[in-house]
Amino acid sequence: MPPVDPNADLLPHEIAGPVWYLPYPLPVMIAVAVVLLLLLAAAAWALVRWRQRKARRILTARETALAALAAAQARAMEVPPYQFSIEVCDVLRTYLGAEHHLPATTQTSYEFLQTARSSAVFNTERLAGLARFLEKADAIKFARAEASGADNTELAGLAGDLVKEEVSDAVAA
Repeated sequence: MPPVDPNADLLPHEIAGPVWYLPYPLPVMIAVAVVLLLLLAAAAWALVRWRQRKARRILTARETALAALAAAQARAMEVPPYQFSIEVCDVLRTYLGAEHHLPATTQTSYEFLQTARSSAVFNTERLAGLARFLEKADAIKFARAEASGADNTELAGLAGDLVKEEVSDAVAA
C-alpha cells in the first residue's frame, strides 16, 4: 500500500491565511501604549512635586527676619554702612509689621516710636532697644554719620535682639 498523504484531501483554496487576533491595528495599539506611559509619568511627576511642596514648611515672620538678619550680619564688614542700615531697617520694620500688625513700614521713626509706646507689644526694655536701633539707623541713613563694619554688626545685633525677644514677655509686662 502506498503511503497516505495527510493533506491529500485539502485543496489549495481551502487553506486560509494568517488570522489577525489583535483587536486593533498594531500602530494604534502602540500609540495608545505610549500615551498611557506618558500619562503615568506625568502622574508620578505630579505626585513627587505635591509631596515636595507639602514637605516644605512656611517660615514664620520671625524665622524669615532672623534668616535675613543672619545673612546681613555675615556681610556686615563688606557692605557700606548706609546700604546696610537700610537693609537691616527694612528687615526689622517688615517683621514688626507682619508679626505684630504695626504700621512700621509706612511711618517715620518718630511716628513709629509713638505707635510702639502705645502698643502692648513693647515693654520698657524692648522699647528702649527699638529707640536705640532707630536712632542709630537714622543717624547712618539720614545724617550720614561716620560708621564702620563694627557699627553694622551692632545695628544687626540690635535688630536681632528685637526680633528674638519673646512676645509673651512683652505682653505680660
